[in-house]
Amino acid sequence: MFEYFSSNYPWNLTVALSIGMGGELSEIADACRPLVNIASGASRAAVTEAWYQSWSVVGQRLERLAGDAKTRGWALSAGEYYLRAANYYLVAERMMSWTDPRRLSSYRRALAAFEDGYRLSGHRAERIEVTNQEGAPLAAYLRLPPGEGPFPALIFFNGFDSIKEMHYLLYADDAVKRGVAVLFIDQEGTGEAMRFHDIKKRVDAEMSVAPFVDYLAIRYEIDSDRIGVAGISNGGYDAPRAAAFDERLKCVACLGAFYNAEDYLGRFSGGGADKVVHGLSDLDDHMMKVMGAHEVEAGYRLFAKRNLDGVLGRLRVPLLVLHGENDRQVPLWHAERTVAEAVNSPQVEYKVFSLSEGSAEHCGIDNAGMHANYLFDWVAQVLEG
Repeated sequence: MFEYFSSNYPWNLTVALSIGMGGELSEIADACRPLVNIASGASRAAVTEAWYQSWSVVGQRLERLAGDAKTRGWALSAGEYYLRAANYYLVAERMMSWTDPRRLSSYRRALAAFEDGYRLSGHRAERIEVTNQEGAPLAAYLRLPPGEGPFPALIFFNGFDSIKEMHYLLYADDAVKRGVAVLFIDQEGTGEAMRFHDIKKRVDAEMSVAPFVDYLAIRYEIDSDRIGVAGISNGGYDAPRAAAFDERLKCVACLGAFYNAEDYLGRFSGGGADKVVHGLSDLDDHMMKVMGAHEVEAGYRLFAKRNLDGVLGRLRVPLLVLHGENDRQVPLWHAERTVAEAVNSPQVEYKVFSLSEGSAEHCGIDNAGMHANYLFDWVAQVLEG
C-alpha cells in the first residue's frame, strides 16, 4: 500500500481510499504535506484538527473550480471537480469526533458536491429513499448501465465506517461497464442513516436489505430475478447474513470477509486485540456512536452480536469471498471460515489477493480496481450481465 505517513495506518488507509475514489495525486499530496511532521507526535485533538483543516482546504479549492467551470457551461469539467471535492470532504470528515458539530456540516457539503458531481458528469444515477420496518428512512444511490435493460442488480452494503458515496466512487463505473446496476445503500449505523436520523447498527441484516429488494423489484429497468448482494469489510457480515435469510437474493459477495468480532472483543478479555490495527483514529468513539452505547465496552459487546456462526449453512446461492493476504484489520481466518461453512452454496469461489499481485490490504484498498474487476466480472457471469 502507498504509505505517505511512516507510522499512521488509519491515515495511510484513508489516503489509499481517496486515491481509489478518483483523487488526483498532486491534490492528495497538497493535503498530506502539512501533516507529515505531526502524524504521530501531537495530541489526538491537534492531529485530528490538522487533518480536517488540510483536507477541507483542498476540497474547497476543487469546489471553487467546479463552480467556475459550471458558470462557463463546462458541465463535464464541473462534474469531475465536484466529485473530487466530495472525495476530499468525505476524507476530512472521516477522522473527526462525533461531538464536533463541523463533522455534520462537512458531510452535508460532501453530499452536495457529490450530487452536483454525478449529475453534471452525465451518470445514469439517482438518489432514492426507502423506509425500513421501523418506519425510518434509508437512502441509496442507484447507478444504471447504458441501454434498456432489464439489468441484473447488486445491492452494496457499507462497512463499519464507510458510506455509499465512497463505494459509488470506487466501484460504480466498473459495474455498469459489465451491464450490472448497483444500489449503493446507507444501511442502519452508516452514512445518512446514522448522521441524519441516528439509526443504530443492527444484527439482522436481512431486515436492512429487504426494503431495498422491494424497491428494485418494482423498477422496470431491473430484473427482479437477478438481484444479488455484496458487502465490504464489516459488510462481509451483512451480505452473507442477508442472502442466507432473504431468498430473493441470487448471489452474494464479500469484499473482505468478516465472520465475527472476536478480534475486537479481545481487548476486554486479554486476547490481544491491541495488536489489530483499525481504519479510524478513534475506533472507540465510532463504536459507541454506531452501536448506541454510552460506554466503550458496552459498544463492543453489542458489536459482538454480529456473528455468522450457524448462519452460513443457510446459503443456497453462489458465494464469492475476496480477501487480501496482508489485511491488517481482519485476519484471513474470517475468509477461510466463511468459505468452509457455506456447505450448501452451489458455487463457492474464494480468492486471496497476494502481496505479489497487489490489492492485498484490507478490502484491497491498496489497488481497489483489482477487487472491483474480480467482483463485477464474477457478478456479471453469475447474474448474466
